[in-house]
Amino acid sequence: MSLSAFVRQLAGRSAPIKSADAELLARFIATRDESAFAVLVDRHTPTVLGACRRLLGHAQDAEDAAQAVFLLLARNAGRVRQPAALGAWLHGVAVRVARKARARRRPIQPLPEVTSPTLPPEPSWADARRVIDEVLAALPETLRAPLVLCYLEGLTRDEAAARLGWPLTTLRGRLERGREKLRAGLGRRGFPLAAGLLAVVLESPAPAAPNWTTTTTAIATGAIPPPLTVVPLSTGVLPVKAPLVRIAVIACLGLATAGVFAARRSEPPSITPPKPQARVLAPDPNAGPPDKALAGEWRLTFTWDGATRTETLRFVDGKHLVWQVHLRNPGVDTSVTLRGKYELKNGELTYDVTERWNGEEPMRVKPEDAVRKYQMTWAENRTGFELKNKDGGNVRTYRAVKDEVAVLPFPAVLNKIERTIKKEPKYTGDPRYLLLAFGLEAKFRTWVVLDGTTLYIDRNGNGDLTEDGEKFDNPNTVQKGLDGKVSVTLTGIDLTEPDGTSHSIKVITTLKITDTSTYVRLGSQARGGPDQLAGLTNLRLAETAKEAQVLHFGGNEVIVRPSLSMPSPLSVDKAVEFRVQVGAPGIGSGSFASFVGEKLAEGLGPVAEFEFTPLKAGDKPVKVTANLIDRCCGDQFFTKVAVPDGVKIGVNAVKVTLSFPACPWGKVESTTHFVDVLPKQK
Repeated sequence: MSLSAFVRQLAGRSAPIKSADAELLARFIATRDESAFAVLVDRHTPTVLGACRRLLGHAQDAEDAAQAVFLLLARNAGRVRQPAALGAWLHGVAVRVARKARARRRPIQPLPEVTSPTLPPEPSWADARRVIDEVLAALPETLRAPLVLCYLEGLTRDEAAARLGWPLTTLRGRLERGREKLRAGLGRRGFPLAAGLLAVVLESPAPAAPNWTTTTTAIATGAIPPPLTVVPLSTGVLPVKAPLVRIAVIACLGLATAGVFAARRSEPPSITPPKPQARVLAPDPNAGPPDKALAGEWRLTFTWDGATRTETLRFVDGKHLVWQVHLRNPGVDTSVTLRGKYELKNGELTYDVTERWNGEEPMRVKPEDAVRKYQMTWAENRTGFELKNKDGGNVRTYRAVKDEVAVLPFPAVLNKIERTIKKEPKYTGDPRYLLLAFGLEAKFRTWVVLDGTTLYIDRNGNGDLTEDGEKFDNPNTVQKGLDGKVSVTLTGIDLTEPDGTSHSIKVITTLKITDTSTYVRLGSQARGGPDQLAGLTNLRLAETAKEAQVLHFGGNEVIVRPSLSMPSPLSVDKAVEFRVQVGAPGIGSGSFASFVGEKLAEGLGPVAEFEFTPLKAGDKPVKVTANLIDRCCGDQFFTKVAVPDGVKIGVNAVKVTLSFPACPWGKVESTTHFVDVLPKQK
């Protein structure tokens, strides 16, 4: 996909609303076309959200469940057997997800009875609306599909027959049999409804939030991390390709009961958890330093069935503890970070959690999850300690972590960049910052600052954001949701150096998730060169100029990396598409700017050299070389790779060396990475 096509996609013009479900699903499967998926989300939200609302009776729980349904669709799009009946498939998944959400709710103790028992009350209208989706989901798909299309999606019989590819007489017969079975099922549940009342019971729900489609599509396609309230609902509902995904979610969310797993201890793979944001680790100047014995990092790592769990504790000052849980399974990499106040008295550690993050996204802390108590016992040499959960009795042992200095490589020309702004306007809110650097020496630098829905862009690179023409308070699109999320898109901004050299920002889209978390996607072009694209996956706007990420366009340092936007672990079961991106590194998380759209000479692309470790000791590694010359989605190079027999599987099981001889965008130094291998499906 070219960058200009991506701009049209963001403006909502690239996927016609009348495209058939099967066509849209095929486009998404083939090229991960986000615009096609957005149309599916928009089209089927009334069905999915309506079922979740009827079953759960709570607006926020229903939205979480509905987002989990579309997340499952994105992950399992290729497993929908009848794409023409996608609505029926989604309705069935919605019922299963809503059941799971209902089961996860904290049970409510009934009030004590003060009167003698009476006959059970007659079923209410609300009861009927909750039951009907469960009865509908239990019908065979051939009978459920026409009911979903006609009653939930509002299609006429002719339209439903055309959608399903059935003769009209076939649809009529199955619709009538479906109604009869639905009425019979409802009757057995105590709800003898007439046919004419089905449409009333299944009335359309209140509309979703204005930015529902944008946010849900971003979550489902991996552009932004799913909220922790959605993650557990998206596992265990369908047969999963990687059984360990369930374990990862349970382990991440079960910090309060950590250690309950019957872990099979072994030498863990060398996995370094991501470091939390600086502001999460910032000490409170009023809290004083921690006790010398507690200073530093303390870590626990264990493995089971190919998964690795790492817990890291940091006593950042005399009152605050940061506790991070990092989970790695084949194909899964996720972390949860907690920050709160601690008190250590007579060997008892009390931890009151006040803040929580899923990755970098802040999440609400539930009151019942906030306070944890542990018995703390030091090792004799004081190089570690044990924590025993006072509620569950589980014991975990943490060891001191030696000083580790991990420096991510970035171009030497960016070393001397000072992230300061000469003159800033008077902002109306809390500004968020990003710095762009252009050219071989990165001497032309442009600040991008977001203030609410207004963007300030330093078009001439002089560091003065108060000049005329640098305030954009009327962007192309602004979408505001009832949940506080705000999306802003601006296109076509020209940048000019003092000598007349021109660059351009093709598109910039910001997505505010919370007051402290705003993601950004930006496409740019330096000196008429190739288009480059960075974000949304993990590129955030910084809270201060000094912390701003730096993107580099038009440089000559290029790297090849495994795709982050479309991760591709290998699989024992079959050959899968291994994907990489080619681009320019910057400074900070998410600062990689990939090259997009440009057509290359036939047969030209990156090279991946895989080294598989044999199961049998003493055998030589198995080496496989793959030329990644196929392309899709604008910035993805890929080819199918099969896993040889008799090699190790699991997290970081395969070493891969990436290179790009004759790269047209600059010299590429070979880099080494590690790739997961999914186990055989059960």
